Amino acid sequence: MASTLLLAGSSTFAQTNVAAYTFSKSTGAAYTAITGGTKLFPTGTNTSYDNEVSTAITLSSPFTYGGVAVTTVYVSANGFITFGAAPSGSTYSPLSTLGTTTGAISAFGQDAGSSTVTGATPEVSYVDSASEFIVQYKDHANYYNASTERLNFQIRLNYATGAVNIVYGSTTNPGTVSTSGTTPQVGIRGNSVVYATNVSPLMIGNVPAGTTCDWSKAVTGNAETSTMLFSGTTNANVKIPAGLQYTWTPGTQLPVRTFATTTAVTNSGATLSWTAPTGATSYNVQYRALGSCDWTDFSGNPVSATTASLTGLTQNTTYQIQVQALNGAAQSMYSFIPSLSGGNGYVAAGSFTTVANCLSTVTGLASSALTPNTATVSWTASTTAPANGYEYYYSTSSTAPTATTTPSGSVAAGVVTANLSGLVPATQYYYWVRGNCNGTDKGVWSSSANFTTLSLCPTVTAPLANAIDQLTTPTITWTTVNGATGYKLKVGTTSGGNNILDVDLAGGNVSSYTFTAPLNNSTLYFYSVSAYTATTAAPVTPCAIRSFTTLCPAVNSLPLVENFDTTSTGGSTNTNAPSCWRYLEPASWAGYGYVGTTYNSSAPNGYYIYNDAATTVGGMLVSPQITPLSNGNNRVRFMAAAGGAGYTIQVGTLSNPADATTFTQISSITLTTTMAQYTVNIPSGTNQYLAFRHGGGGTYRSVGLDNVNIQPIPTCDNPTLVTIPSTLSNGATISWTAPSSTVGLGYDVFYSTTNTAPNASTVLDATNSVSTTGTATTASLSGLTSDTFYYVWVRAKCSVSDNSVWEGSARFYTSNYCTPTTSNQGSWISSFTSTTANANMAYSSATASSSPTFGYKNLMTSNNITVTESTTNTVVPISITAGGPTVGIAIWVDLNQNNVFDATEKLFTTSSYTTTTSGATLTIPANTPVGSYRMRVLMNFNSSAPTDPCASFVRGEIVDYSLVVTTFLGTNEVNNNKNNIKVYPNPFADVLNISDVKNVKSVSVIDIAGRLVKTIEKPNSALQLGDLKSGMYVVVL
Repeated sequence: MASTLLLAGSSTFAQTNVAAYTFSKSTGAAYTAITGGTKLFPTGTNTSYDNEVSTAITLSSPFTYGGVAVTTVYVSANGFITFGAAPSGSTYSPLSTLGTTTGAISAFGQDAGSSTVTGATPEVSYVDSASEFIVQYKDHANYYNASTERLNFQIRLNYATGAVNIVYGSTTNPGTVSTSGTTPQVGIRGNSVVYATNVSPLMIGNVPAGTTCDWSKAVTGNAETSTMLFSGTTNANVKIPAGLQYTWTPGTQLPVRTFATTTAVTNSGATLSWTAPTGATSYNVQYRALGSCDWTDFSGNPVSATTASLTGLTQNTTYQIQVQALNGAAQSMYSFIPSLSGGNGYVAAGSFTTVANCLSTVTGLASSALTPNTATVSWTASTTAPANGYEYYYSTSSTAPTATTTPSGSVAAGVVTANLSGLVPATQYYYWVRGNCNGTDKGVWSSSANFTTLSLCPTVTAPLANAIDQLTTPTITWTTVNGATGYKLKVGTTSGGNNILDVDLAGGNVSSYTFTAPLNNSTLYFYSVSAYTATTAAPVTPCAIRSFTTLCPAVNSLPLVENFDTTSTGGSTNTNAPSCWRYLEPASWAGYGYVGTTYNSSAPNGYYIYNDAATTVGGMLVSPQITPLSNGNNRVRFMAAAGGAGYTIQVGTLSNPADATTFTQISSITLTTTMAQYTVNIPSGTNQYLAFRHGGGGTYRSVGLDNVNIQPIPTCDNPTLVTIPSTLSNGATISWTAPSSTVGLGYDVFYSTTNTAPNASTVLDATNSVSTTGTATTASLSGLTSDTFYYVWVRAKCSVSDNSVWEGSARFYTSNYCTPTTSNQGSWISSFTSTTANANMAYSSATASSSPTFGYKNLMTSNNITVTESTTNTVVPISITAGGPTVGIAIWVDLNQNNVFDATEKLFTTSSYTTTTSGATLTIPANTPVGSYRMRVLMNFNSSAPTDPCASFVRGEIVDYSLVVTTFLGTNEVNNNKNNIKVYPNPFADVLNISDVKNVKSVSVIDIAGRLVKTIEKPNSALQLGDLKSGMYVVVL
């Protein structure tokens, strides 16, 4: 909000007894907007105002206020003017805030500003004529509701009479944007904030709640802090009618400010008493029933005493009263509305409530027998028993009934209970009771009591929420709901689903259901139980949906192998484990475990366990139940590493897979930061759940494992650490570490394009395996399909009848080039384009490559850039866009065709993270021979300037394309040479035609790898090329 502007004014004088001004109000007054006045706000070139205060404005003639001739005024943008001194810009309650001012007149005193409603032209201005000084607020508003409010009003000072007029023009309804600033002060004040003598405030509010009384029905405030209500949120009926005028005229009689307790309250009357203000000789009294906007004059007006006895009132009715002091022709403004004890009666309790003809008073309300649709309410019989029984009223609202409220029901004399029906489940109800003396005279309503009907959602007791290891024929149990006539049970494999079961179980006493047909093992099920009654169906939206997971079937034979690659990765807030395995930790252990990519010996996944502040042993990975685990003939072999040398992982078993305290240690293994294989033999008598536990020993330590193999201890031990030292386009070299047992016959090597491990019954032949003899620990594979991912396993052949279990898998890609992979393809090459080349790259991909390509793709035969051989460097503008967030990008071209991307062959790299290579180019060196060259584009989320074209990494993509250098024409494009020779068709099958062969002495055919595969000397016009394999070739004439 704007800063406050305070400027000095004229001298200060005393303005007293402002409370003695007479007051009147009327509607229908003409509102004449001023013209040709002086603009105050907004100032300068501003278009809005907020908290501004004018400098002293000199009046054209003195204005008498509180007995003093005032010559200057100050105008506040907050809806009021002052005398004597400027107010603070942040003064929002001018009647109760004095500062250094000696008087204030407030038409809408609160935190205000200019209206922002469409069409508004806010302005505060004044005009000073011979008869009046007028301040006008045009398109004014509550600061907090400026977007919906548009108010117009004037403060008018009459020089001749000293009268103060506040006139309201057109106004919008109260705003609803905010409830701040919705209680402005309206009235006049002298040189003090003494309510009794020097403040004349007005008051109106939401009394009683929902009142239809607007500002024309305002009453005298009971304190200098009294306010008016202007809030569409609270009650839009309390608004300002156009043409409303408030007038204060100088007077001599102070109003009544003090009341005594009202006495002699009967069913038709009451006696009021007050303290006489100085000079008062008689009084006018008015009264009204609470809720009425208009007043009734007391029949005995004027009264000469300081007391009045009202008669002829209605029994059991709340009234408000006000008193006007008189002294001859002098009249004060009416008093505030007093309460029964003399305080503020402008509240729901009013000034007093007449006694009910029916003196029955009900207490002791209680409720019982609650159901979803019914309830029984009871009460204590009143001391004076009502002849016609009792009436009751209930509602979902806490608003108390009045004497005129229609009861919900009634009971006969002597009955002190009532049965309520047709109620809404799970709903709070309020209720009241009153006596019914004779059908006409009713007692006062009791104090309220409340109850909440029962929910249709029973309390489910089993299975527990998110329970695991449940039987495949579980029993669902719940507590019955009083009043229910049955239950709806839904079971599904999705949240809220019912594809497994949707059944109505009739009978309010049914509290369980047992599945007769077995559910599937190791499956997550969702279920809900909802009650229904004779009148209310079970909710369409089920009650709280819970879940349970059926137990995994016990593993009854070994080996059991887990490499974590088929399980989605988790995180620190999403601990997880493979199906039928689980992550478990002790209570209050600070750490977590999940499937991740941080530790793996075979990409992409492994298992990660980390401790935060905990230093003790804790989080663990637990296997399914393995029935033969404890027979003493088994072992576990696994790969493991840690975030620091010397960290430990413990291997043990659990008797209860859900209780970390049942862990029994078998072995503790000290790890290094490099993945290594470990073997632990499992002794007899152990429990049937194997576990790998974080060894603790310090804070913030990580351990990881991969390729877990729980297996019988073999007589013929298996080899370990299967690796791929090298690959070719149609083959690979496989290596492994020999086992400790004697290998008598050699090894079998099995390979496949699918990651399905062989077993003892797998048939080996020349299409899927090779065998070695002797003790050599390497084997060569040949005849493989190029550019294909393969998986390989190795087993030892100890004797003719004794082979080891298969060890693996290891993965490789058939290529003469290195083949890096990624474990996360959340960043990928979304597009790769070029310009100015003979044939431009135009690659795009809406999604990343993923398993089984593992972030690598070979697109050499389908995507290329073609340039013409040149004796100078050839510069090709390129643009590469990343899918996902920013990355680093690099491009290598194997220009010397040695199957290696040398450091000098990096033709482009980024220097910082980006999503697009703006302005990038490829420079093909001068004299690069005709041929096809492998071009590798690597995109790495974790490196802004990639340096290694061969190393696998976590997130990104690697794609190999072709860079083709040609003199004339490749079979993938048709251009005219200088002699207009054409080669067609393109693509071709067996025969390629040359349009004009007379000057062609030889034809060279080069494959995509840049190798010369065919030379035809003195060719004729039809080249016979049917012996070529399908693919892309460069034809040089």
